[in-house]
Amino acid sequence: NENLADETLRFHVEPGTFAMVGAVAMLSGFCRMTVSLVVIMFELTGELTYLVPFMCAVLAAKLVGDPLTPSIYDGHAKLNGIAPIEEQHDIRLDMV
Repeated sequence: NENLADETLRFHVEPGTFAMVGAVAMLSGFCRMTVSLVVIMFELTGELTYLVPFMCAVLAAKLVGDPLTPSIYDGHAKLNGIAPIEEQHDIRLDMV
C-alpha cells in the first residue's frame, strides 16, 4: 500500500514548460496582448496541454500590470504625442 501511494505522487515536470509559461507571462506583462499572445505561443509549441497554463499566466500578468503601469505601446504613443485610442477614465463630458 505504501509503494502504491509513492508511485501516484511521482510525476514528470518539464523545465521547458515553466520557461514557456514564464516567457508568456513576461511578454503579456509589458505588451498586454492577451489572446493573440496565447495563440502565438500555442502555434510555437503546438502542445494543447500548454494552453491553460498560458492563459492563466497571461491573465495574471494583465491583471497585475494594468493597475500599475501602461503597456509599452501606450507609453511610446504618449511619448510620441499620439492620441490614445481608448477612452481615458479621468475625462468626463457633460451633456448640455
